[in-house]
Amino acid sequence: MKALVKSKPEKGLWMEEVDIPEVGVNDILIKVKKSAICGTDLHIYRWDEWSQNTIKIGQTIGREYVGTVAKMGEGLTGFQIGDRVTGEGHIAGGHCRNCRRGRKHVCENTVG
Repeated sequence: MKALVKSKPEKGLWMEEVDIPEVGVNDILIKVKKSAICGTDLHIYRWDEWSQNTIKIGQTIGREYVGTVAKMGEGLTGFQIGDRVTGEGHIAGGHCRNCRRGRKHVCENTVG
């Protein structure tokens, strides 16, 4: 599959062919339809001090996307192959008033 990768410790990002990840028991493989560039990606592209101290060379970039569930681990419930899903790089706590109302994107206890 194609992925945007931080291949070198210098300014830039590179589109490369990478292996499709294995799907574990509690994992979902998503076929990405669209992706966006965010502020974090710009830091990584510029290879500034933050990214030099945070990002591993060879890391696939991108954490804001929309796609469909292509494959699921055996331990998952609540999703089906073909479901439309979105993703971003934060973990919601699941218990605050926003989470309980289905508004996890504005969780008061977000991590990440």
